[in-house]
Amino acid sequence: MRTIWYHSIKIYVKLGLFFTLKKIKVVGKENIPNKGAVIFIGNHQNALIDALLIPITNGRKTYFLARANAFKNKLVKSLLFSVNMIPVYRMRDGIKTIERNLKTFEKCTKILKNKQTLEIFSEGEHHLKRRVLPLKKGFARIILATLQKYPELPIQIIPVGINYDHALKYPCSVSILYGKPILANDFININSVDFKFSNLINEVHSSLKKLTTHIENIEHYDEIINKLNEKQVDFLNPIKINAYLKNHQDFNLIKKPKKRKLNLLIPIHIIAKLNSILPLLIWKYLKFNIKDTIFLNTFRFAIISTIFPLFYGMQSWGVYHYFDYKIAIIYFASCILLGIITTKTTKIT
Repeated sequence: MRTIWYHSIKIYVKLGLFFTLKKIKVVGKENIPNKGAVIFIGNHQNALIDALLIPITNGRKTYFLARANAFKNKLVKSLLFSVNMIPVYRMRDGIKTIERNLKTFEKCTKILKNKQTLEIFSEGEHHLKRRVLPLKKGFARIILATLQKYPELPIQIIPVGINYDHALKYPCSVSILYGKPILANDFININSVDFKFSNLINEVHSSLKKLTTHIENIEHYDEIINKLNEKQVDFLNPIKINAYLKNHQDFNLIKKPKKRKLNLLIPIHIIAKLNSILPLLIWKYLKFNIKDTIFLNTFRFAIISTIFPLFYGMQSWGVYHYFDYKIAIIYFASCILLGIITTKTTKIT
């Protein structure tokens, strides 16, 4: 029953992201083992959207760690547990709560022992910088704890580069690059433990830097970003961008400015907005009250996945009440079509 629930939620999330993101491009799925213990480690730029993208694109049933403060409400806590989310506690949650991480680590060990998959964002925080932050060693501790109990268990790490063209805007596009597997066992000696886990962390960090746009030069970060924007680079292709940053000779990155063309679909976009006026007003109110802008797309996804279909359903019921079920079905299908056209053809400015 729980498996059916998980896959049902997975399909629902896929639909929500389909109407939230313009394009989802996946590269390197052949690098993902079909079986065995796997830890996906990704960069973190777009709050919950990052956490959802890995499970819906990797083909494996995935458990993932989430900030403990999301589990405060009992109903929400039950829902999150049902979709394989596991709370992880930080110092800011209180010193006493850190002890609860022991249970989290034990659960992670059990998941790996059962040859399942974990998802961890080891930068330790989300951010909008086009670079990979230094990694925390929590994932390495989980691996060590697992190997101390099950020393013969192979544990593969799959680095995941998540790249957005415009992370906060609608409708942004994303590319997800799955890197080559890293056998964690080769980097951890349970008989002589390096508690800094330097070699393993450096290996994973190095792989992540190749899978996402990584601007190493912090001092000139803004200048470099401006140059990349001037060249109209495709941020969905971090490998080319990193090559350009390395030698400044990859002229294939430079796109010729396109002449502005009249968007013939604008009337359809206007109709879609008029047809969705109440959900859009709710979104406008929520958007104004979001303090951390990185959560913009998370809340946008939540609204698109809940308020919009509920509103269309209520309107369809009204159409059925005043006309008949055939007209109501046509109207509801039209709402879906308008949503698809709007999401996939709206230009970000």
